[in-house]
Amino acid sequence: MSWQDIIICVGCFGFALALIPSIRSKHKPVRSSCLLTMVLLAMIAVCFATLHLWLSFSAEITSFIAWGVLLFQRRNV
Repeated sequence: MSWQDIIICVGCFGFALALIPSIRSKHKPVRSSCLLTMVLLAMIAVCFATLHLWLSFSAEITSFIAWGVLLFQRRNV
């Protein structure tokens, strides 16, 4: 485990935590924003996995899931 993995992990978890107000709010981002963000997060997660940055990969998947929750909520609005 490298120090870069830890720093990236903290940042990615921070992004996921920053979505909590949006998840709880009645106002949701547009569907295309959710989908595009999820695609990009998945690409970044694959890169982290290939670099064996497993903490960063896990944190990125957490952000991916948070955006997925927003997308699911958006579809049900």
